[in-house]
Amino acid sequence: MSKNINNSTVDYTQKVLEVKNLKKYFYVGVGKNKLTVPAVDNVSFDVHKREVFGLVGESGCGKTTTGRTIIKLYNPTDGSVDLNGIRIGAGFGGHVQNIKQIKLEAKEAILRLDPAKIRVYNLEVEAEKKIDYIKQDIVILKKKQKDEMKKVMQPVEQYAADLYQLKSLFTLDIAKFNYNFALKKNEIQGLTHNSVESEYKTELAIAETTYNHKLGGLKDSAALKKETIEERIQTLKATYQQNLSELKAEFTPLIADAEKHRLPKAEAKAQINALNDERKALIASRQKQFEEDKAKLVMPNKAQLQADALKVKADVQQEIVQKQAEIAKIKVELKETIANLPKLELSQDDQQSNKAAIEAIMNERDEKIRFEKDQIRDIKTVNRSKESLVASRKMQMIFQDPISSLNPRMTVKEIIGEGLVILGGYTDDEISERVAHVLELVGLSPDYATRYPHEFSGGQRQRIGIARALIMNPNFIIADEPISALDVSIRAQVINLLTELREELGLTILFIAHDLSVVRFFCDRIAVMYYGKIVELAPSEELFANPMHPYTRSLLSAIPQPDPDYEKGRKRINYDPSQHDYRIEKPSLREVAPGHLVYANDKEFEVIKQDYVKSLAQNKTNVSTKDNVAKQTEV
Repeated sequence: MSKNINNSTVDYTQKVLEVKNLKKYFYVGVGKNKLTVPAVDNVSFDVHKREVFGLVGESGCGKTTTGRTIIKLYNPTDGSVDLNGIRIGAGFGGHVQNIKQIKLEAKEAILRLDPAKIRVYNLEVEAEKKIDYIKQDIVILKKKQKDEMKKVMQPVEQYAADLYQLKSLFTLDIAKFNYNFALKKNEIQGLTHNSVESEYKTELAIAETTYNHKLGGLKDSAALKKETIEERIQTLKATYQQNLSELKAEFTPLIADAEKHRLPKAEAKAQINALNDERKALIASRQKQFEEDKAKLVMPNKAQLQADALKVKADVQQEIVQKQAEIAKIKVELKETIANLPKLELSQDDQQSNKAAIEAIMNERDEKIRFEKDQIRDIKTVNRSKESLVASRKMQMIFQDPISSLNPRMTVKEIIGEGLVILGGYTDDEISERVAHVLELVGLSPDYATRYPHEFSGGQRQRIGIARALIMNPNFIIADEPISALDVSIRAQVINLLTELREELGLTILFIAHDLSVVRFFCDRIAVMYYGKIVELAPSEELFANPMHPYTRSLLSAIPQPDPDYEKGRKRINYDPSQHDYRIEKPSLREVAPGHLVYANDKEFEVIKQDYVKSLAQNKTNVSTKDNVAKQTEV
């Protein structure tokens, strides 16, 4: 494995990874219930040589899916991925959509050649739009019915909740009465016994056991003479008798004194009976209170509720029937309008002309479709090509979970060397040598190669995962939340290790993480993801100093600080995606400052530019204030 010197400086003139319009969609369900989940939606970014590029966002935003799509664990739906200038993966979903669009455009072009058909087509399209609007109204009405029914049934739900609370409090109080009674009962029963006498008997038993143990040891001794054994036995007996005398002298007055305070059993029984009567009285009183509180609850009028529910259903159903009647009316009117259209007879020349035009349209359509299919075939060829396979070997991944990512049935040597075995061309001795080398590189002993994953801590397992990636001698690594499952102290060790490896080997890293403080420390540039899209991209310090997108501000406001004064004044910013109106003006990544991109439409971008200027001015003011405070402190 080659080592370079001065490999920590980012070379922004050379791109290692180029991601363009990457999409990864997952499909759920079938038929009418089929849903498309855009896990990664039109993501583009570049990672330069020796750069650490951070990808942050909440769980489910698409960070891990992006990394797995780049490394070809998932096939891209659309877009492309280039590594060191070589295309290693691409999707063709866009070309499939282009084919559908080409067919639709050809169909419309053919319809325009016949005035009668185009008029019918336009009438059908217009009618379909009206029907769609009415269907949306029906959906709204059904939701309205659901909400109204919920309001109607609210008294029933409230009554059930109040009754449940009463029963819970009643059960809790009864349990408390029984517990207090049992506690006091045990206390009284304890007073009927002489505890000092019990302690005296325990001490006697201990002394006797100790004496018998030592006596048995002396009798069984083969190392001492008989005379010596007899002498020591006599000494032991004397000591034992002395201990008994001392215990008796110590405990006799104590036992007598305790006997004076011992509660007679008859009196104890009377006290327990009194406590039991008190408990029963409390339970009866609480039972009475529960019944009174229960009687105060207003029982909903079921007959009235059923009548109200039927009225709500009838009213909404009447509106739905009216809407359905409107749909039927539109369809009837459409048929009548089409039937009453004047018939246009085309001349022989017009028919011949249309026939030639249709043939030209079909030829053009076929040519465009052929081009799109050629593109799809080229993409499939690239995805299966040997060149892309060889190029992609220069990219490795460190997985999130250091436990499940390691096969428990394989030794460390087998886990780390698996890539070399698959690649082929290495002897067992060569693999052992390289495994030992990368283990030392990540701070582990080569002797660990014969162990299994369960014998290591979480931090050590993650180091094994890093070694597995490094043994393939990559120049680009995708680190998928490599510290999220580790303790804070272990996280620091792993981050320091990655920093050392980056400087020593000149690695380029795509770092996926949740912890923004770690990302700020470790990454050169950061991209913030939200629901499959990059909403902001900027150099690390620039992003933290001037966050422009509302979601980025929300993330940064959630970072806790080890400063009580700061925490008291910290204001949490909640992100509301409904604040964006993208129905007409569509958003895109726009550059608000050199290297600082924000996802916004035209209207939002104008506001963001003004906010950016204000943010710069505020940062300058804060720096000036800190400098003045520092100078005053020095004086």
